[in-house]
Amino acid sequence: MKKGFTMAEVLIVIGIIGIIAAMTLPAIIAKYKSMVVATQLKKLYSVTSQAMLKAVPDGDFENIPIADGGYTGVRNFYDFYLKKQFNTIHECLEIDEGGCWALTKNRDGKTNYSGTSGFGSGTIGFVTVDGYNFSIDTWTVSDWERVKQYFGVNVTGKTHMAVIHVDANGMKGPNVIGKDVFVFVLSEKGLTPAGSDKTDEEIEEECKTTGRYCFAKIMRNNWTVDPKDAW
Repeated sequence: MKKGFTMAEVLIVIGIIGIIAAMTLPAIIAKYKSMVVATQLKKLYSVTSQAMLKAVPDGDFENIPIADGGYTGVRNFYDFYLKKQFNTIHECLEIDEGGCWALTKNRDGKTNYSGTSGFGSGTIGFVTVDGYNFSIDTWTVSDWERVKQYFGVNVTGKTHMAVIHVDANGMKGPNVIGKDVFVFVLSEKGLTPAGSDKTDEEIEEECKTTGRYCFAKIMRNNWTVDPKDAW
């Protein structure tokens, strides 16, 4: 005579399976979310890099068509060279105009990194069909040392520059530098993430505080996104 499992034994097995699932499922979900975000960031960098390349005459980054820093320079760069490289659905082209940017905090959460109109007067913003929010500022050749200091890219003063902030998921949270908001520099070196010329140790330290160098960290780590940074 064959014996089957008793109801108690079946319930015990089901309970064990449930405990194992409860212990492992969150880690599986977190890993999956981090992989999804990494894929999205690869696309973001590819789309932005290609647009910047096409906006530069002959693909020569020593010939970036930025005439000046501040509002006039960025507005001309956008109107005549950059706008046609993106499929935009909304623009914020007046000084201090809101609607294209969410209030953004530093990575450590202690202070605000930007207001709701971007990164101070003299920037323009726009939203793309991909769901990216851009805030762009231009810097003159004479600003090269400040750009190098603030953004960790070894520019040499050969050309005017643009500093580009991108919110990878638009107005949605968390709106934090280094998590869903990332910083890039357009210079004679092309489009490079902030911090790209810093050491691993410098990138790691900065990424814990303000967060400007976090995209460089992700790229150096073979596009690995920490699960706690997945949105």
